[in-house]
Amino acid sequence: MRMIDSHVHLDHHNPRKALEMVDHFGYERYALMGIPCMGNPLNTLECLLAKRLAPGRTYTFGGMVYTSGREPSAADHEKQLMLMMEAGCDGWKILESKPSVYRELKIPLDGEVFSRSFAMAEREGIPITWHAGDPATFWDAKTAPAFAVKYNWLCVGEGFPTLDEMYRQVENVMARHPKLRTSMAHLYFTSDDRAHAERMLDAYEHFWLDLTPGSEMYSAFLADREGWRRFFETYQDKLVFGTDMVDAEDDVVFGSQDTIVEFVLKTLMQETPFSVADISGVGLGLPQGVQEKIFAKNFEGRVGLPKPISASGLNAYVEYLMPRLTAQERRRAEAMLCDGV
Repeated sequence: MRMIDSHVHLDHHNPRKALEMVDHFGYERYALMGIPCMGNPLNTLECLLAKRLAPGRTYTFGGMVYTSGREPSAADHEKQLMLMMEAGCDGWKILESKPSVYRELKIPLDGEVFSRSFAMAEREGIPITWHAGDPATFWDAKTAPAFAVKYNWLCVGEGFPTLDEMYRQVENVMARHPKLRTSMAHLYFTSDDRAHAERMLDAYEHFWLDLTPGSEMYSAFLADREGWRRFFETYQDKLVFGTDMVDAEDDVVFGSQDTIVEFVLKTLMQETPFSVADISGVGLGLPQGVQEKIFAKNFEGRVGLPKPISASGLNAYVEYLMPRLTAQERRRAEAMLCDGV
């Protein structure tokens, strides 16, 4: 069966390894999510240049760059989005409402800074993959998994937004821009509140969910197999497959990329008992037609084929970036452009 992984990252500056992993799993195509807001202002550029390795197989969703000492503005956000799309990005990745990132940036997603970029995305039909919130367990040190504590994702302490606040901001944006083509990452962290997911999917025609595993999602699917099977069949046209794969073989949550993929595929495809790592259950056994939509057709229908890199657009984007980089980052950007990836 055809598969497109709609949610991949370059965490280790190794696009060749990412492509190797794509081939290992037999994906037809894959979508790289640029997240320069994590302290790597060149990450969107890295993801764009990765298209040169496999032009017809690589999508890039670009993220906004933030510069220390420079206040972000609505005009700057709009310009960045325009430049990324003209350079060859296929969509926009938003990580700014992940609580640990939000705590650092302190930029409301429903405020002035994002206003013009959201309006542009709605007007031009730009696909968005949007991470808003985190699992509810991350807001309590007693329930948060060990990896959340290790990687500073525990949402306890001054400056962290509540999960309700993150939801409120998303819903304010959607109310203002109801035609926004948004896919919320990790099921919008609603695996403990299916009614919330259903309400949003019903309310907005272009509001989708990606099935990239959070630490809790797939266990929740197995715990209420019949309820979630009905959900998948009802909303089969608004769900897309993703894994959060990175350019490495290991994974901070599940241990390895192989474990993630095995767990996801068995949960969605298999109709018999299985055990992966320390998790056991009976798979949902989704119908073949539903699987085909989730694993490839939906994302392809939403985004189309990967856009080629535009040389002039790439030059304009790099010209925008250069004054915002340190001397070391500028040298690295120049080396990346010369190396071709």
